[in-house]
Amino acid sequence: MLKYMRWFVWGFILVFFPAFLAAQNFVYTNNDQPTANSVSAFSVATNGALSEVAGSPFATGGAGHTPSLYSANRIVVVNNFLYASNADSNDVSAFTIDPGTGVLTAVSGSPFPTNAFDDTTHSGISLAATPDGQFLYAGSTGLNSEFTVGSITIFRIDSTTGVLTTVGVPVPAGGAVYGMKVSPDGKFLVAALSQSSEIAVFAIQSDGSLQAVANSPFTLSSGAATSVDINCAGDLLFAGGNSANIYAFNIAPDGQLSAVTGAPFATGILSNQVVALSTDDGTLFSSNQGSNTVTAFTVNADGSLTVPGTSVGAGSGASYPGGLSVSEDGSFLYAADTAVTGGSGGISTFILDGALPISFASLASTGVASQPHSVAAYPPKVCAAAPPASGLTAELQVSTSPPPGFDLNATLTLDPSLVVDFLTQPVSLQIADFSIIIPAGSFKTFQNGTNADTYLFQGVIDSATFKVQMVPLGQNQFEISAYGKQIDVSGWTDPVTVTVGIGGHSGNATVTPVTGELRGNWRGF
Repeated sequence: MLKYMRWFVWGFILVFFPAFLAAQNFVYTNNDQPTANSVSAFSVATNGALSEVAGSPFATGGAGHTPSLYSANRIVVVNNFLYASNADSNDVSAFTIDPGTGVLTAVSGSPFPTNAFDDTTHSGISLAATPDGQFLYAGSTGLNSEFTVGSITIFRIDSTTGVLTTVGVPVPAGGAVYGMKVSPDGKFLVAALSQSSEIAVFAIQSDGSLQAVANSPFTLSSGAATSVDINCAGDLLFAGGNSANIYAFNIAPDGQLSAVTGAPFATGILSNQVVALSTDDGTLFSSNQGSNTVTAFTVNADGSLTVPGTSVGAGSGASYPGGLSVSEDGSFLYAADTAVTGGSGGISTFILDGALPISFASLASTGVASQPHSVAAYPPKVCAAAPPASGLTAELQVSTSPPPGFDLNATLTLDPSLVVDFLTQPVSLQIADFSIIIPAGSFKTFQNGTNADTYLFQGVIDSATFKVQMVPLGQNQFEISAYGKQIDVSGWTDPVTVTVGIGGHSGNATVTPVTGELRGNWRGF
């Protein structure tokens, strides 16, 4: 009998074990306390009710900034780490998240200085992270009389410890940064420059560094933007600001912005609007400080918004809903309330479902006398982003006759957002286990028939002679012809991997070599 009882018990556990492993939802807010800042943490029940996590609030070790809503995303979740900015002490705090309890533990060395200019009047630090969790960006609102001091600090994230290490020096943003977002494909960092009514777009390089795209920053037609979000496809940008308008832009593959037809969209709500997209990108949410509501707008196939939207109150006793965050499964929307009855901050929770776009669920107070501007959900909303568009097509011919060598004809395609230039960066070539690097500055232009945009390198590298011709085709696509002699090609009989790169960016292809007399001007060099 006991034997069967044991099987019954184990069967019960196996059937219901997934429930024990079900991911727990948590939500966090940066309290922005001006002396000893802290982060409040809440667990989320199935009905949306919030319960404060044991030990909350958790001290950041830095000083926040309360008076005004200068940054709507002062807190961000990256894998099992949470980062919160401290505007008055000009640094970023790092925590590990216990996925079972939601408890935060400070990372060794936290908080980490931004080394950026800041001022006591306009204090806010926006945060944004790359989807792969490698880099964190901190945008400062520090201003001078021309509104041009705002900058972005680049941090590298240690994936094991969560420790932040600065990459280079802060990058000039072109103005005070009020909100930031990294595109889900990791190509671009977008920053709202509210004081100058502009949006800046930076291409993210492989080392995390930033390169402003052509024509950036982009001027808004009216008003200003304080918050931005990008859809999972990476081709639509939405921006909310301190007017009744919400802006919508198409994002081109090279980062250029163009207004969606009909934009900006008049919401009829005069307030400082923070925007966030639903998990399926079919709905855009806006928090409206002036009307104490959150509004849902349908996002149409062409990127336009259906206005007016559906507005829902943030709860009795709540005031000035600010930053927004959507749960990973799309069930809940959270809004940071800068004031709750009793003088503390709080979080409003809304239920999202197909029948009703949005409905109020609960309001929870932090119990902290502060004005939280931003919230972060754990686990966060995640997009299944496509890999960068890069690749190589190639044909390879080899000859073992004296002198042995190869003839390679290839087309290299690199993501248009990358900044590459074979005239100022090294060019690398690898075939099977053979590789060379052509130093930067080695290519010279020459006239090749009617094509004036042809560049040539001819010389000796490691006792072998090479002739490499490059023709730029536009949009980071290059036609490459490469000859090499005095090269041991005896092992190149089976399919081999060919890799061609410019700077740190490359494409590769598997190629089956053709053996025979080499083509082209092989004998002429």
